[in-house]
Amino acid sequence: MTRTTPAVIVFDVNETLSDMSAMKARFVQVGAPAHLASAWFAALLRDGFALAAAGGTAPFSVIGSELLRQVLRDVPLMREPDEAVEHIMAGFGLLKLHSDVPEGVRALTGTGMRLVTLSNGSAEVARSLLAAAGLEGHFDALLSVEEAGAWKPMRAAYDYAAEACGVRPAELLLVAVHPWDIHGAAEAGLATAWLNRGGDTYPSYFTAPDYTVTRLAELATVLADAPDAAGADPSPDTAPDAPDSPAEADPAASADPTEGLVVVTESGTGGYAQQITVGPHRLTADEPRPIGTDTGPSPYDLVLAGLGACTSMTVRMYAERKKWPLAKVTVTLRHTRVHAKDCADCETVVGQIDHIERLLHFEGDLDAEQRQKLAEIADKCPVHRTLHSEIIVHTTVQDAAPARP
Repeated sequence: MTRTTPAVIVFDVNETLSDMSAMKARFVQVGAPAHLASAWFAALLRDGFALAAAGGTAPFSVIGSELLRQVLRDVPLMREPDEAVEHIMAGFGLLKLHSDVPEGVRALTGTGMRLVTLSNGSAEVARSLLAAAGLEGHFDALLSVEEAGAWKPMRAAYDYAAEACGVRPAELLLVAVHPWDIHGAAEAGLATAWLNRGGDTYPSYFTAPDYTVTRLAELATVLADAPDAAGADPSPDTAPDAPDSPAEADPAASADPTEGLVVVTESGTGGYAQQITVGPHRLTADEPRPIGTDTGPSPYDLVLAGLGACTSMTVRMYAERKKWPLAKVTVTLRHTRVHAKDCADCETVVGQIDHIERLLHFEGDLDAEQRQKLAEIADKCPVHRTLHSEIIVHTTVQDAAPARP
């Protein structure tokens, strides 16, 4: 299935964001063997799934606590049973993030996509986990299936997330380490990313993920390189109306074959003046005097205009998503060529290189942190990424039309 760039990235919490290896120590501290932690958590998920499959639900903490009493029943504990259960359950609020998460969250925040969590556990656990790492502010919402009335991987859980975010399920991307979560999300119409930190083999009986990464930060790069990343609508708020005609039902049936084409022809007035056609739009390009006749911007001016427009649009989209009071964006650009030896940040060391100076001006009641974040987002605009990536221009020569008799 072809996927567009998601509007919202949804993170599973337990084991995806949180490093639950510390729970083993909680078992040891009450006198239980460490290996019981894995068996208990697997049983917790099993019973939660069984309830969901039968149309029921119960809070994560209730299932976890009752199962702990069973698991610890025959263990010679160093604490009273109720105290031991409380001690272990309290461990969820003290968990740390996996080491790759902070970098990954910041990288994904930089894409301009909204971030939320969706956990089978409590939203408070997610809040304490992220707050301890100073990352809570990167998330628009911390969601729990307790509000959905059904655990993941039931469709209702993912539908709840889409409704809470104000988007269609297809505009969500679930990130999880659990193949069962990936499968459930895919069946509900979400895009999926499997975070495979351990080099595991994905089960063949589950729907395969759209993306597989070994570290969270890789996902930002993968999404930036997605074929339609630059052209996807970044912030749809509602589902589109049902198509009224076959052409609307099948976009390919009504697609303009010239869409996306830029056609440049000489103006016929002599000199270097060019007529540019972009769909219904008409522009002129020229060289400044004395080389040309200065009837329009130069080719480099048009490149700067594209970068500036893209920068302003990207910043505006991000500010709107965050509901920040950005009143106006102005981008001022200048192109020069400088000696490589004078550029401290350049890999090229010999000759001259192209240098673009970009000045951002944000109007509005923004604080210093918001302004800095918008400056970082400016570098995420697709044209900026294109200019910094390897570009391949494939050129062919069209056969001349046969002469008329």
